[in-house]
Amino acid sequence: MNRKLFTLAPIAVALVLAGCNSSNSNDGKDDLLQPIVQSKVHDILNVDGYQFRDANGDGKLAPYEDWRLTSAERAADLVSRMTLEEKVGMMLIDTLNAEAYGYIGSEHQNLVNRQMMNRFIFRNTILTQDEINALTDEERQDGGAGGPMGANYKISPMEAAQYMNSMQELTERTRLGIPALFKSNARNHIDPNAKAGINVDSGAFSSWPKEGGLAATGDMALIGEFGNIMRAEWNAIGLRGMYGYMADLATEPRWYRVHETFTEDADLASEIMTSLVGNLQGKDVSSDSIVLTMKHFPGGGPQFLGADPHYIAGQHQSYPAGNFDYHVKPFIAAIDAGVAAMMPYYGIVGGGEWSINNPDSTDLDAGGIPLGDLLHDRVKNTVRVPNNDYSTSVGTPAGNVGVAFSKGILDGLLRKELGFKGVINSDTGIINDQNEVHTDYEMMHNNRAWGLQDKDKTEQFVIAIEAGTDVFSGFKNNAEIRTVVEQGLVSEARIDESVKRLLEVQFDLGLFENAYVDADTANAIVGNAEFQEKAQLAQRMAVVLLENTDATLPLPTASSLFTMGMDGEIAEEYGFDVTIGDDDEGNKVAAATESDYALIRVRVDNIPAVITGDTPTNRALVFGGSDFDELSVLDFTGMAKSESWVITPSLDDIQAVMGEVGAENTVLSVYFRQPYVLDDTSGLKGAGAILATFGSDDRAVMDVISGEFKPTGKLPFALANSAQAILDQDSDAPGYKEGDELYPFGHGLNYK
Repeated sequence: MNRKLFTLAPIAVALVLAGCNSSNSNDGKDDLLQPIVQSKVHDILNVDGYQFRDANGDGKLAPYEDWRLTSAERAADLVSRMTLEEKVGMMLIDTLNAEAYGYIGSEHQNLVNRQMMNRFIFRNTILTQDEINALTDEERQDGGAGGPMGANYKISPMEAAQYMNSMQELTERTRLGIPALFKSNARNHIDPNAKAGINVDSGAFSSWPKEGGLAATGDMALIGEFGNIMRAEWNAIGLRGMYGYMADLATEPRWYRVHETFTEDADLASEIMTSLVGNLQGKDVSSDSIVLTMKHFPGGGPQFLGADPHYIAGQHQSYPAGNFDYHVKPFIAAIDAGVAAMMPYYGIVGGGEWSINNPDSTDLDAGGIPLGDLLHDRVKNTVRVPNNDYSTSVGTPAGNVGVAFSKGILDGLLRKELGFKGVINSDTGIINDQNEVHTDYEMMHNNRAWGLQDKDKTEQFVIAIEAGTDVFSGFKNNAEIRTVVEQGLVSEARIDESVKRLLEVQFDLGLFENAYVDADTANAIVGNAEFQEKAQLAQRMAVVLLENTDATLPLPTASSLFTMGMDGEIAEEYGFDVTIGDDDEGNKVAAATESDYALIRVRVDNIPAVITGDTPTNRALVFGGSDFDELSVLDFTGMAKSESWVITPSLDDIQAVMGEVGAENTVLSVYFRQPYVLDDTSGLKGAGAILATFGSDDRAVMDVISGEFKPTGKLPFALANSAQAILDQDSDAPGYKEGDELYPFGHGLNYK
């Protein structure tokens, strides 16, 4: 057997990039360091012994082309040269994936040359070159059924870099030569249930635990190395911005997006945000930074009843414990660390206090039917509690609008009180054509201007811009924003404020000097062995030992082991006599009676949406999550009986194995995408050992099971002891009410 032994000894990681803390703005002007200058369109300018890119191709050095000036000076000069149409183009960002093989097409030409855009969201799945080579041409030319974010062609890191370079050349040919800036959601984590528009599975990139797993390690040095490695990999393909990370807190266990948060604890989250900004972006944005757009200000964790505001049925946040400031704390840490951009969420923070059974003037329409018709009776008396400390006069009642439209939150709190000077980037799809009358089960709502559904797009743009929004995600129609200015509804001076902020980021990143990357090196950098070795260590450190009755673990060597929910052949590598107990669909196909122990890896998902365009063809939700009447069902007994939750292997099969081999000889490894409840009736708490995982592969779990790696992880959030505890908890408070916790935040055993 030839396996890597993982220890806590540090692994030296040689990054191909310099540190993030070197400033590209050159505010000092005394130490003139010639940056690399590259152009594929115009001749390089030579002035005073230095080289400059001739962005506008006029053969003269314009102030905005002069890297010796500050980014603010360059941005001011460039804005003075821009037409209104070019300025508005800066305020647009939308998904723009590569076509098959990394090519560009007519839509790329349209967005750059007609819509004047230079900001794009990149969502292609990136596979290793070997995986790409194994695909047929037919498979390579299959971009999927479309879905909410368009076609997704699988490409290699090299092809991704070639695509980015092609786009940079396309933007370099525009009148002013403003370079492109590509952003992506998280794509460096093991996620068996990645969703378009939410995140991307790691593919060719180094495969780290999910965000909760990184928090479970409690190791800030490791998280810093994660940031450095991710920075190197993203830079290698020309991906220079991120929609992330999420500083939201996991205080509402019913919220589907808990799996993208790090923790319920504001102090731990603040430490992590500080580390990520420092190592991914840097205090000052520089030529090797990945600029972060921290989300979702002022904290999307306290979703009312756990419903997500991607959906019309999930518009509101709730603060029954009065913990608004607690959720803002990690964002303050990010601001202090120098984060470049913030993304407000769709959700409504202010407005009225109500319940389904005791409504006020708030519109509770959920797509042609009352919200109450979608919810279970057990939550209809739960009171939605607003926070109006930073409210706005807009909405009915006042303050009942999404955060991107709230001047009190964006201008009053974020800009004035917290002193944030960076970019405010809306979440995707806050403004679009009027929604058709349908529920979230029937079609994705493309206009998430919650609280302002009765307004037309012009009114919505005016409110959002005046509230402080700088750039509109998921929008690509230049004329519609331009018309707002031409009609005198928003001043061009206000547009200039946003454009200057946006341009300064591109100047700081060094894109105006050299936006191109070496595509020939991308395959060797992305997911290389040294990077992946550190990621695999993190996967082991992220495993949390919840229970270990009578020292069940580590399992004795040479014992017989029954496996389900994992690759049994990997278990055989560790010297166990393995019986593989399930088929490819997760069904139990063998008996465990002859085995000494059973190891079952348990995963919980929701019924996936089958999507054509924007329309699910089954009763499921496009962005994930359970049915609205089953949001509170997080206990295994309840989930097993539900319509929208799927436990793999099934609870019946798990219980059967525990009966055959003995509960005390059963090891459960549960992937806690959300804080599920190990309820008494399920019998799962009777297992001899229970592991909590947050994105660890089979080998990582086997290293812990066998004792080759001693568990060190700690729970990033508390776990409740009953289904009722989920109903009784406060959406904005960490943990559960007294007596309702099974395992507290920070719980985690080790081998003695």
